[in-house]
Amino acid sequence: MADSTSIYNIVILGASFAGLGVAHGLLKALPTLQSQTKKNYKVTLVANSTHFWWSIGAPRAMLKPYPNSNDDSFIPISKGLSQYPPEQVEFIHAEITGLDTDKREVFYQLKDEKENLAQAISNIHFDTLVVATGSTGPSPIYSLHGSHIPTLDAYKDIQTRLPSAKTILVVGGGSAGTETAGELGYLHGKSTSDPKDVTILSGGERLLPALRPAIGKRAQETLTEMGVKTEHNIRLTDSRKLDDGREEVTLSDGSKRTVDILLVATGRFPASSFLPTSLLDDKKRVIVDSYLRMPSIRNAYAVGDNASSSPGGALTIKTQVPTTFGNIIAELSGKGNGKVWKPMTEKEMQIVPIGPDGGVGAVFGWWLPSFAVKMIKSRNFMFPMAMQTVMGTA
Repeated sequence: MADSTSIYNIVILGASFAGLGVAHGLLKALPTLQSQTKKNYKVTLVANSTHFWWSIGAPRAMLKPYPNSNDDSFIPISKGLSQYPPEQVEFIHAEITGLDTDKREVFYQLKDEKENLAQAISNIHFDTLVVATGSTGPSPIYSLHGSHIPTLDAYKDIQTRLPSAKTILVVGGGSAGTETAGELGYLHGKSTSDPKDVTILSGGERLLPALRPAIGKRAQETLTEMGVKTEHNIRLTDSRKLDDGREEVTLSDGSKRTVDILLVATGRFPASSFLPTSLLDDKKRVIVDSYLRMPSIRNAYAVGDNASSSPGGALTIKTQVPTTFGNIIAELSGKGNGKVWKPMTEKEMQIVPIGPDGGVGAVFGWWLPSFAVKMIKSRNFMFPMAMQTVMGTA
């Protein structure tokens, strides 16, 4: 029998792709681990949001409820965790405020069902820690700002204003901005029944800088065919909302424009402000070794966008998650360090829908034809995997 006098607490900070993935991997392994070690284990997730957000589908779902309603983008995390014994898992809805590495404690402020913060600071002891708080950015359309509520409200706001909007400015020429411009081109391009003036600012010399120039050029050509204008080497420097709801933007060339809808898909940074600076690199990412361990804290890991070794993105998380929970299990079962994390590939790896009928991209360095992009991602933005991710079956 396992020792019932003490519980080994594995605390996971964050409950999005990385945090949920590690939690499911551990929870599925606990019965075997408990039998082997004769110890009791518990997985505790601390997260700002009670709902998992399918951010991959944001470029389409922000414009109109997809596939059926906005609820398809925001799924209660409790649905996935309720399948496990309650003594083995706990979800704490809270804002994380600090970490004491010596006492091995995480500090947080509890949140109620209306997202109000408790005045008191609570704390929880960890035996193993996983930091999976991801990254954030200037707009709740493209990153969570605390809970899922600001993002859901932003969806509803755009969906309300889009029918009457005439001018739309997308800022950012990475995958999120390009995908959003493609969705707008499909819905409101020059050949549609409701054409709108849609412009994307790449912020650099071309679209999709993570891919070879020829693929970025093809993306621009596709947008042009739709009626979306692309402008390079111009950045957003400031914006303010006018009394009539429109946005006045100031650009790096000194010009000003007034647009009906402004969508800012740039400027993501690690969500690591609650951590001691000694744990972070110069980019505010959590310092990890090749095993995704935090070298300055015993039995501590970082996974996902905020880990120093991570180039970011869902494909990276897909490989880091099993490495992380596998290494934790190896450590707890006395089988050594586990495995070194290796990226899926060092070659080009990005799939970018430009509307539901196709797009551009590369996989393992091979240029994907548009029909392949459609089959993999464009047709449904992988929405069937949203519930699978929450349930731990993706």
